[in-house]
Amino acid sequence: MKKNTALYILAVIICLFLAAFVFHVPALRHLFHNLYGILQSPYILVSAAVCAFLFINTKNYWLIIAGCGIAAALIIQFAVIGHGAGLYTIAVRALAFVTVVYLLNLVKVIFAK
Repeated sequence: MKKNTALYILAVIICLFLAAFVFHVPALRHLFHNLYGILQSPYILVSAAVCAFLFINTKNYWLIIAGCGIAAALIIQFAVIGHGAGLYTIAVRALAFVTVVYLLNLVKVIFAK
């Protein structure tokens, strides 16, 4: 990932976050609130960090990370929490996984030479 691309993605995320709270968009506010809650789970943080560093030099990195995010979301939901969830909960948990991987890559890109 190039530095400019990573920073453009970060700018879009910040704009969406600000728009959600300034214009009172309930769907985006609810999404960011759920993401914040899920990002505090050590299961997501550890599994995302392991996958980010495990697949660092693969060809289809983000496709593999998205697949790992969905798999991790399903495993956490059914094995750790112990009961089923809807598509929204699984999708937000997978998005949290990809968010952690993106932030790790952003730090790597910023501090790279």
